[in-house]
Amino acid sequence: MSQKPSRLTARKTLVLIAIALLASSLALLVSSYRTEPLKEFLVAKRDLPSGSSINLADFDRLAMNLDERLYLSGSLAQAELAETSLSRPVRRGEIVPFSALGSTDTRQTLVLTPTQPLSEFIRVGSLVDVWFVAKTSLEAAAIPQRVGTALEVVSISRPAGDSAFAENALQLEVAVSPLDLPALILASADGGFIGVVAKR
Repeated sequence: MSQKPSRLTARKTLVLIAIALLASSLALLVSSYRTEPLKEFLVAKRDLPSGSSINLADFDRLAMNLDERLYLSGSLAQAELAETSLSRPVRRGEIVPFSALGSTDTRQTLVLTPTQPLSEFIRVGSLVDVWFVAKTSLEAAAIPQRVGTALEVVSISRPAGDSAFAENALQLEVAVSPLDLPALILASADGGFIGVVAKR
């Protein structure tokens, strides 16, 4: 008879020990997952081409759990970014990585007026190929030639003027290397067909 109370006491002790161990484990788990307040990072409000200066007005600040060593912090002041520019295009809604910052290359810009309507996928920062069909009086169709490959779109605009053509046409400003510039200028001067194809 005297053994029953001792067994009950032992069971109660084991239960209490188990509860204590569970509570300490939960406390340790919660403390290990306790995080610091989220930090703010810069997110582009619009498409930005390479060469753009970093202007805080072009960015929103969004609190996220990211590494400040990899992405541009929203705590930076404009003065700290005064001489900073983009080395590649940044899309609207993109978090700006440090890898996108740096000096631009020696490219020049050229304005093209495509003969055909632009694809809806083409926007500032897009990479495009430019195709050209020479104007010819011969009956045989001229052979299309690619005169520009993976050119970055710097801006898209409508040409000045009151004509119906000016209202419907779009001009495309592209960044061009010195080697590609002559062929593109000849294509523009020829008056033939100029097609712009988005690289996807």
